[in-house]
Amino acid sequence: MKQTPDFYAQMLESQRRAAEQRVIARAALLTELRALGVTGLKVQYEGYGDSGNVEDVIVTPDTATLTDEQRRRVEDFGWDFAYALSPGFENNEGGYGELTWSLEADKIDVSHSNRYIASETTEHEGL
Repeated sequence: MKQTPDFYAQMLESQRRAAEQRVIARAALLTELRALGVTGLKVQYEGYGDSGNVEDVIVTPDTATLTDEQRRRVEDFGWDFAYALSPGFENNEGGYGELTWSLEADKIDVSHSNRYIASETTEHEGL
C-alpha cells in the first residue's frame, strides 16, 4: 500500500533546514561585513500581488561598499529573515518592512507592516 506523505512533517523539516541556513548565512555575512568595516545594515523590502523583492540596502558607514555578490547575499538574507517572521506577506495587498542589523552588537530588528482592505457594513431593515 502506498504511504501518504506527512506534509506537515515535511513543512516543519523544511522550516528547520531554512532556519539552519539563516544561522549559517548570518555568521558568514557578519564576519565578512565586519572585516569591511560595516557597522550596520538596513534592508528595505516590499511585496504585493504575489511577488516581492528587496527595494534597497543601506550600508553604514556609507563609505563602506559591497560588491554585487555581497549585496545580493545581503538582500537574500534580509528577505529570508523577514519572510520567516511574516510568511506570505507578498500575497494580495501585501506588506513591507525594514530589517535593521547592528553588526557591532549582532542584533537584528524587523519592522513589518501588512496591508489589507477593510469594509464595514451597516444594514437597517424594517424601519
